[in-house]
Amino acid sequence: MSTDNYGQGINVAALLDAPDAETLARNLANGIASRSILRYPSASARAAALVGATAPVAGMHTYLEDTKRLYSYDGAQWRQVSSLTQQGTVNMSWTNANSASVTVTFPFAFAAAPNVFLNVNSGNGAVARWSHRAYQITATNFIAFLYAADAAVLTTGVAIPVQWFATLS
Repeated sequence: MSTDNYGQGINVAALLDAPDAETLARNLANGIASRSILRYPSASARAAALVGATAPVAGMHTYLEDTKRLYSYDGAQWRQVSSLTQQGTVNMSWTNANSASVTVTFPFAFAAAPNVFLNVNSGNGAVARWSHRAYQITATNFIAFLYAADAAVLTTGVAIPVQWFATLS
């Protein structure tokens, strides 16, 4: 046996080794998989798979499908690498009003209520001076609220794009 040219410790059969396709394939697969991002349904599934000879080593990465996050093993514990983010656009319309709101549902639920940021792409006129905020934020949705700087001025908005960005660290 010899090892790969990149110094990663992946065992490769040498020409003088006895033919053993299964060992060759397993060495290559294990060497590549352990240096790739491994996917597991949950932390408990990861813990069950990575024991004994396949115990985690520093620098190993996993993606957990239930949290939709990337983790890195630092030699002692798994540390979250990525934040969970979602974004989208909702078009809002209203007639002769000084405020408008709409409930926005996230494409998939967060584990807890995220931070939500809005941007109103309002164009011109009185609507360009409207303010915005997200409130009643939950793990599954929030309310996008637009309101006039001057409550006495009523306007009409048609299909005003409101971009939103939600993140959970």
